[in-house]
Amino acid sequence: MNRRWSSLGKKYRIFVLGAIVFWFLSCMIVTPVYTTVALEFAEDPRGEVITTVYAGPRQHVRPSDARSRVVNSGTARISFLDVRYGTHCSLKRIDPLDQSYTEGTLTVERLTVRQNGFLTIDLTGEELRECFTGNEHVQFTDETGFTFAVTGEDPQLLPKESFCSLYRQFRFPVFFMGFLASLGVWALLILLCRWLYREFRDASGLQRWTGFLFAAGLLGAVLMCVYTGLRSPFWLNPDEYDVKAAVNYYFTHFMPPDIRSDIITDSFPVYGTSRHFEWNLFYFYAGKLGRFFSDPAVQMRLFSLILFSVMAGIVLKNIRKHYSFLLILLLTPQVWYIFSYSTSDALDFFAGFLSLYELLEDHSMLNRLLREPYRRRHLLYYGLLSILFVHLFWAKASFYPILVFLFLILLIRLLHQEKQERGLLLRKYLILVGLTLGIFVVRYLITDYPYYGFNKLGVVIEVTELRAEYGYKPSTPPIEQAYSMSFFGKGITLGQLLTQFDFHTNLFRTFAGFFGTYTFGERDWYYLVMGMLYLGLLGWITWCFVKMKDRQKWQEYGAAAFCCFLQYALVVFNSWFIDFQPQGRYLLPVLFFISYLAARTKEPEKDKVIRWILVCTCLLSLFAFWHVGVPNLVPDRVVLP
Repeated sequence: MNRRWSSLGKKYRIFVLGAIVFWFLSCMIVTPVYTTVALEFAEDPRGEVITTVYAGPRQHVRPSDARSRVVNSGTARISFLDVRYGTHCSLKRIDPLDQSYTEGTLTVERLTVRQNGFLTIDLTGEELRECFTGNEHVQFTDETGFTFAVTGEDPQLLPKESFCSLYRQFRFPVFFMGFLASLGVWALLILLCRWLYREFRDASGLQRWTGFLFAAGLLGAVLMCVYTGLRSPFWLNPDEYDVKAAVNYYFTHFMPPDIRSDIITDSFPVYGTSRHFEWNLFYFYAGKLGRFFSDPAVQMRLFSLILFSVMAGIVLKNIRKHYSFLLILLLTPQVWYIFSYSTSDALDFFAGFLSLYELLEDHSMLNRLLREPYRRRHLLYYGLLSILFVHLFWAKASFYPILVFLFLILLIRLLHQEKQERGLLLRKYLILVGLTLGIFVVRYLITDYPYYGFNKLGVVIEVTELRAEYGYKPSTPPIEQAYSMSFFGKGITLGQLLTQFDFHTNLFRTFAGFFGTYTFGERDWYYLVMGMLYLGLLGWITWCFVKMKDRQKWQEYGAAAFCCFLQYALVVFNSWFIDFQPQGRYLLPVLFFISYLAARTKEPEKDKVIRWILVCTCLLSLFAFWHVGVPNLVPDRVVLP
C-alpha cells in the first residue's frame, strides 16, 4: 500500500512539473502582460475629458480595442491585459481627448509604459515627437516639447516604428513576472476547484453543481466589481465627488475638521451638507489606505473593493456551513454596485454582515462570549464586539434597523433561557451595550466636543443654511424648495406619495439592480422575474416557519418582519419629510433579515426551493451587471452627458 501511494505521489509530482514546464514554454511564445500606459499633461484639461488607448491582438484597430480613463489631476492612467508575441505591437493608437478642445494647446510632458509592474518605456519632450505623429485633427506647434492643438473632434496620436520597436522588445523580467502571475492564477483556480470538490464530496448532485455555480457567481461578482471600480469615472456614480473630497482630506489629516472651516469648502454640494457631518469612519479608512497610491480610482475605491472581497471570501468559506449567507450577495447585483465605487454604504453594509455572522456562527466571538463561563480572552471579545457595534451607531440611519434586529434577536434568546441563566446573560448584554456607548461618547469628546460642545446639531443646521443653494436651505419655504425636497411641506399626502410618483417602482428597481446615478437599468422583464422570485422566496420561508411550529422561531420571524417594515418606513419618512429618494440601496439591510430567517429554517442547505430561487437570482444578477452595469460604468462605451 505504501509503495502504491509513493508511486502515485511520484506520478503526481511529475505531472505537476510537466504542467509547469509546458506553461513556461507557452508563455515564451505568448506572454500575458498587464500593461499600464500613463499620459501626464502639463496642465489638467478643463472638463471631464477621457483618454483612450487602442490596444489589441489584431493588426487593425477595432472598437473593442478601446481602453479608456478619465484624465484626473492632469494624468490619464490606462491599464489593460495585453499579450506579447513575436514582433507584434498591440498598442496602435492613443486618443489624448475624446472630443474637440478649444481651451488652447495641450502639452504631454511624459508618457510611461509599465508591463507587469516594470517600467519599460519612459518618454518626454522631443522623445515623444520622435515616437508619435498625429492625424489631421492634431496640429503640433513649433514650441519645444510635445505640444499640440486639437483641430477636430477625433484627435489621434499614432505610434511610429521607433515606438513599436520599444514596445515589443523582449524583457526577461516582464516575461518571468507574467509567467509567475498567470501560473499563480491557474494554481488558485485549481486549488479552489479542489477545495470545492472536497467540500461537496458527500453532498447530493444538486448541491454539488449548484455549489460550484455559486462559487463561480461570487468570483464573477468580485471580478466585475474590481473591474468596474478601477475603471469607472467618478461622475457616473452618485455623489462620488463629494465622497472624494472627504477622502482626500484624510490623506493629510488624522482628526476630523471643524465643519465651519474653509478647508473643506470643496466637499459641499448644492444641499449644503458635507460628508464631514457624518460619524462614519469610511472616509478616514479609505483616505489612510488610498494615500499610498497614485491612481485616483485606487485611492478612492480600494478600501471598498477589499471589504467586498473579504465578505465574498467569508461567504465562500462558509458555503455549506452557512448556506444562507449566499442570499446576501447573490439576490441582487445592487450590493455589488455599492462596493464598486466610493460610498460609506460599503462600510455600513460590511458591519451589518459581520453582525449577522456573529449571530449565526456557533463559534463566533458573540456566541462564545454569551455561552461560555468567563475566560480571559473574553475581554478581547468585549472590545472587538463593541467596536463592531459602534460602527453601526456611526452608520447612516438606513442601517439602524440592523441594531434593532440585533436587540430583538438577543432579547428573544434571553427570554428563552433558563431562569437561573438569564441574570448572567443580561449582565453580559449590558456590558456590551455600556462599552459600545462608552466608545461613542469618548470619540465625541475627542473629535467633536472641542469644536461644538454639545451643540453639534445646531452647528450642522447653521452650516447647511450657509452653504446650501436657496432651493435646499432649511429656512426656504417648502413651496419654494427644490422639487424633491419636503413633499409633506408642499401639501403632498402620504397616499399621493406612494401612488402618484412611481415610488414603489423606483424603489424596487433600484433594489433589484439599477446602476450609475440610477440611469442604467435592465429591461422590464428582468424586474418582473426578479420580483416573482423574491415573492416566491418570502412566501416559501414563511411557509417553512409555519410548518415548524416553534414559538421562538415565530418570534424571530416577527422580529425580522418588523425590521423589514421599519426599513421601508424609514425610506417613506425620508422621501416624504426630507428628500424624495426612493432608492433601493436604503432597503439593502433587509437582506440580512431574510438571510437570518433562511438560516433558521429546517436544514436550509437541503431546501431545493431556496436553492433553485438562488440559482435564478445568481444568474440574473450576473447577467444584469455584465449586460448593463459594466458597459455603462466604464468609459469605453459610455456617452458623456
